[in-house]
Amino acid sequence: MKRIRPLLAGLALASLAFAATAQPALRMAYVAPPPVWGPIADRYAKEVADRTNGEVKVQSFGAGQLGSLPQNYAGLRTGQIDMMLADTGTLALAKGGKDFNALFAPYVFRDHAHFKAFMQSDTFRQMLAPVEQEAGFKYVGYVSDRSPRQLTTSNRKVLKPDDMKGLKVRVPETPAILEVMKGWGAAPTPVPAAELYLAMKQGLVDGQDNGFDAIAGAKYYEVQKYAMRIDYIQSGLMVLMAADKWARLSPAHQKAMTEAVAATEKWASQMTWDVADKSIATLKANGMEIVEPDLTAFKQAADKVMTGFDGQLWAKGTLEKIRAVK
Repeated sequence: MKRIRPLLAGLALASLAFAATAQPALRMAYVAPPPVWGPIADRYAKEVADRTNGEVKVQSFGAGQLGSLPQNYAGLRTGQIDMMLADTGTLALAKGGKDFNALFAPYVFRDHAHFKAFMQSDTFRQMLAPVEQEAGFKYVGYVSDRSPRQLTTSNRKVLKPDDMKGLKVRVPETPAILEVMKGWGAAPTPVPAAELYLAMKQGLVDGQDNGFDAIAGAKYYEVQKYAMRIDYIQSGLMVLMAADKWARLSPAHQKAMTEAVAATEKWASQMTWDVADKSIATLKANGMEIVEPDLTAFKQAADKVMTGFDGQLWAKGTLEKIRAVK
């Protein structure tokens, strides 16, 4: 009996120690179909686990399982979700994030290199700081490039904005894109990302905008005929975390989370561009026609629309600040 008591006491202490260190998996939401963003989410989870010896686990839920983008941002504030994997432009949906509508102003970035320079700039950090505070999240970091957004349709080849008249196009729930689509003559139609394939198959929408890699990854070629290379939005993927959950992490675990972002980005961005290049061949092999419009008219029409919203969709002068980043 004397031997048993010390043993039981030791087991009890071990159980308490385990309970103190063990943490439930952090739930990370994203809205894209798992074949598109799943590999990036999984890689990030692995990098976090490796750097924390399994003490911090990240479990991802794709295809909008934990809600739409606005619901995910609200969930970060209320604690209903722990993390988000999201497009950088969706910061406009966060509380206080109005100025980030400018990231989805078509052709605000000269190219992807300009966009990456902005994401590493003081201008971005100055825009982000008050939004983090007001919306209740921590920007953990930039986790992957995204290939430029293109336009696909099921029934119409688009060579100029006039060709888009009346087209029902599913686009992200961001004001800048909605307004420029209207300016180009289309009828932007909100559809949850998880329901987009079926919506196109049933003819509820005529087309959508995404990078070539996402178009191929989600097999949109099965329900779309034309892919127009318009390169109108440059963006990337980021990881956000509920501010209170971030504060509960130890400094070592916080460091591991940010290091995991950098490691994932190096792998994921290279994968994104490799897949995007191969995706064009995949689309062609599956019957899609790749169309190369003259972008002059698209850029002129977009600039006219966005100039009209300067000071409304974002603070006046925001576009100029972004364009000035070297």
